[in-house]
Amino acid sequence: NMVVLSVGVTPPSGAEMVSSQLGFDLNQYGFCQTDKFNPLETTQPGIYVCGAFASPKEIAETIIDSAGAAGDVMRLFHAELGASSSSREYPFLSEYEFPPELDIQGQEPRIGVFSCRCYPSMEGVIDIDCLLEKSAKFPQVVHTEEIGYGCFPEGLEKIKKSIKEHKLNRVVVAACSHRTHESLFQKTVREVGLNAYLMEMVNLRGFCAWVHPHQPELATRKGLELIRLGVGRAGALEPIYKDSIPPHRRALVIGGGISGMTAALSIADSGYDVVLIERDEYLGGNLQKVHYLVEGDNPNILLRDLVNRIIAHEHITILTRTELIEHGGHVGAYHAILKHQDGSETKISHGVTIVATGGQEARVNHYLMGKHPQVVTQLELEDKIAHQPESISDLNEIVMIQCVKPEDETYHYCSRICCVSTIKNAIRLKVINPQCKVTVLYKDIITYGFREKYYTEARERGVVFARYNDQFPPDVNQEDGSLVVRMKEQMLNRELILHPDLLVLSTSIQPSQGTRELAKILGVQLSNEGFFLEAHIKMRPMDFMEEGIFICGIAHYPKFIEESISQALATAGRATTILCKKPYHFGGTIAVVDPAKCVGCLTCTRTCPFEIPRVDDQYTGVGDLGGAAYIEPSLCHGCGTCTAECPANAIQLLNYTDDQIMVPEYPILGSWVEL
Repeated sequence: NMVVLSVGVTPPSGAEMVSSQLGFDLNQYGFCQTDKFNPLETTQPGIYVCGAFASPKEIAETIIDSAGAAGDVMRLFHAELGASSSSREYPFLSEYEFPPELDIQGQEPRIGVFSCRCYPSMEGVIDIDCLLEKSAKFPQVVHTEEIGYGCFPEGLEKIKKSIKEHKLNRVVVAACSHRTHESLFQKTVREVGLNAYLMEMVNLRGFCAWVHPHQPELATRKGLELIRLGVGRAGALEPIYKDSIPPHRRALVIGGGISGMTAALSIADSGYDVVLIERDEYLGGNLQKVHYLVEGDNPNILLRDLVNRIIAHEHITILTRTELIEHGGHVGAYHAILKHQDGSETKISHGVTIVATGGQEARVNHYLMGKHPQVVTQLELEDKIAHQPESISDLNEIVMIQCVKPEDETYHYCSRICCVSTIKNAIRLKVINPQCKVTVLYKDIITYGFREKYYTEARERGVVFARYNDQFPPDVNQEDGSLVVRMKEQMLNRELILHPDLLVLSTSIQPSQGTRELAKILGVQLSNEGFFLEAHIKMRPMDFMEEGIFICGIAHYPKFIEESISQALATAGRATTILCKKPYHFGGTIAVVDPAKCVGCLTCTRTCPFEIPRVDDQYTGVGDLGGAAYIEPSLCHGCGTCTAECPANAIQLLNYTDDQIMVPEYPILGSWVEL
C-alpha cells in the first residue's frame, strides 16, 4: 500500500556560495571541510561549523557540536567571561541592572489580564475582544488589554506601561506556550519592579486555537475558562527569590584520555583552574593504543600535543595514579577526596566535575582467545602492524570476526568504532602484504557517513566480506596446532572453511574498570549497558541529572576521536558557564519541607527520581522521630514528585503550592450567555 524511501542526506543548497563568501573549504561531497582533530573548526580561522553541515548526524550529535563550538568560542573570549551583568537570578539573562523590586506584602491582588491577538494563529479562531470583556468581570481583575503580538517590543511596552498606570501587582498573559515565552514575560514584569514569579501564562494558542480550529465558539469558551483558572492562580502567587553562592572556580576532570585532556585544556584556557586525575601512570588513555587512523591522520601527534600542553599549563594540576574516593556538595560548591596509590589523600573543593573515564576493549574466552597465540584483538593487531610489521609481512591468510561479545553480556549494543577499525587494519595489511588473503566475517558493516569510501577501498584491494548470523556463528578450532575457521556462507548456502595464519577478533567496547563504583560515589546513573547515563538522550547528551556534573567521551558510549573531542569541548563550555558566574544562583521552583508536619515516613526519599531528600536530625518532625526530611535547594529539580506523594502534606512546591493549585471558593463560570 505504501513505499517509503530512506533517502540520503545532501549538503544544503547554497553551500558553495556561503563557503565562497566566508572563505572556508568544502569536502569532496559538498559538506564543510573539517580537520579530524579539530572537528568544529572550518578551514577559515574563527569560523566554526556544527550539525549536519559538517557531516550527516543525528540530534544528539548536533547539540554536542553546537555546545562544543560555543565552548571553544568561550575559550577564545576568556577575558570577557563573567564581565557582563548576566545572571541566573531569574530564568532569563539580563544585560543591565533591574530596578528595585516592589514590596507587595499585605496588598490586595490587583491583576491585569493581557492577551495577544496574534493573527491568524489565535485571532482567526478565538474572539479575543470577547475574552477580555468577560475576563474583566473576574474578582481582583482591575485591567484587561489586548497587546497585539505580545512578544514584539510594542506588546511588551504595553504591559510595562499598564503595570505602572494601574498599579498592578499580578499579571496574567494569555498568549502561547510558557515553554517558549515564559522567561520573556517574566523579564518584562521584572523590568518594572514586579517579582518575576508574579506573572502567570495561559496558553490560548496551543490549548485552544490550534486544537479546536473548527470550533471557534467552544475554543473561545475554553479560553475564558483557562483565563479564569490563571486569574485565580495569579491571585495566590507570591514572590520567590533564589539563593546564590560564589562558585569555587575550579573544575575536577576524572580521566586523562583525549576527552579529559581536551576538556581540561578548554577550561584552563578560559582562565579557570583544573585538577586532572588519572588512575594510570601516564596520560593518554586509549589514544596511546591507537597508532594510525583510517583517514591517514597520525594520532601520536595529537597525543604529544595534548600531553605537552597539559603539563605546561599554569592552570592545570595533574595527579596520576590517583582515584576519586569521595564526592559531595552541590553545583558550584563540590568537595572531593582523592586517593593516591601511595596511600596518601588530597582534599579539594571545586565548582564542577567532568567524567571522562573512557572505555576498554572487552576480553573474551571463546574463539580460542587466550588459548592460541595466533588469536588476537584488533588493538593487538594494530600494535603488531605499527611496531612489528615484519611479523605480518609473510602471512598468507588472515581472518577477522566482527561483533565478538563476552558470553555473559546481557544487553547487546553496537560499539560503533569496530567496523572502521577492522577496515583500517585490513587496508593497512593489504598495503604491507598485498598477496595476503584477508577475510572479514561480519553480521553488519557500519561505516556511516564519509567513512563509507574506506569500505569500498578495502573491497577494491581484495578484502573479502562474508556474512554470518547468530543462528550460525563462525566455529573456530585448532587442528595440529593450526587454526581452522568454519562458517555457513549465507548467499552460497555452503560451508566456508578457512585456514588463517592469524585470527583477529573485533571485541565490543566496554565501560572502563571501576565505572560502577565511580557512579555510586558521584551519585549518577548508569545505562543498561553499563556506561554513564546522560540526563536526556537527545537534548542533554553531555549532562547528568545532577547539575554541575558532566560526561564526555567513551565513558558515555563508544565514540570516534572527533566525536570525543566535540563532546569534551561541549562539556567544557557547559562547565565554564557555571565557573564564570558572579555569583551562581540556584533555587526558584523547588520543593520545600515544613519540618513541623513531617512524620519521618521516608516516602519522599523513596519516590524522588533524583534521590535528593534526606532525613536531617537538625530538624524536629512530628513526635520527635529523630529528624525531618530536608531537600537541598541547589539539587532539587522542581519535578513535584515528592510534593504529590507526601502523605502528611509536609512538602510544598514553590510557585505550585496547594493554595495556588486548589484556589478555594473561586467562582465557577456560569453559562456562556450569563457571562
